[in-house]
Amino acid sequence: MGDSNQAMLRSVWMGTAFGTSALVLYLARSFLPLPDRLATYCYLLFGPCLVLAFFGWWPFMERAGAILRARVATVFGIIAGATNMMFAVVQMNNLYYLRLKIAAAESEALAGEWKRILVGVLTVQNGLNFTMDFFLDVAAFCYASILWREGALGRALALLSVLLVGPHFFMKLGTFPEPPAEAGLFDGGPLVGVWFLLTTLYVSRWCWQQRRATS
Repeated sequence: MGDSNQAMLRSVWMGTAFGTSALVLYLARSFLPLPDRLATYCYLLFGPCLVLAFFGWWPFMERAGAILRARVATVFGIIAGATNMMFAVVQMNNLYYLRLKIAAAESEALAGEWKRILVGVLTVQNGLNFTMDFFLDVAAFCYASILWREGALGRALALLSVLLVGPHFFMKLGTFPEPPAEAGLFDGGPLVGVWFLLTTLYVSRWCWQQRRATS
């Protein structure tokens, strides 16, 4: 294997490692009774792991000649990861400081004012969440269009990607600015999580195949 192929494989391995890390962080903060500080780190670091996963997978998606779609997917995935961290930081800061103000309020009227401010700033979080989901879903659609040309397994993953991510994408657009779950539908975020898991497994499989071929 030439130096350029070795560099590509190292990049894809890095992306897979950070993609796996993002999945572990997501599952840990969602389902495990973690200490507050550890849960905070899981929440904050998910976005950066997503950024590095998409960056690392760039040459994998570009290798078959789908240069434009691979670059759009990479840029949009990086934006999604960065926006996720912005969302987490804004949310935690708002909740922390405004809850302190509510707890320290000297009257019920003042506490009520702080609670109304808290409700108002939640709209900022919702906007960041919508932005992250939009860019992530478009990146998933780009990946699906690339994988469609990669044999039966690639086509199966491409079709599953559309079936998993499509409802989330169109529900978000259809109910904006109201979140789908608040509009009487459901939160499609876990479906996108399943897509990301399947994509990570698919790319990991390719990495192991390349390792066996060169060993």
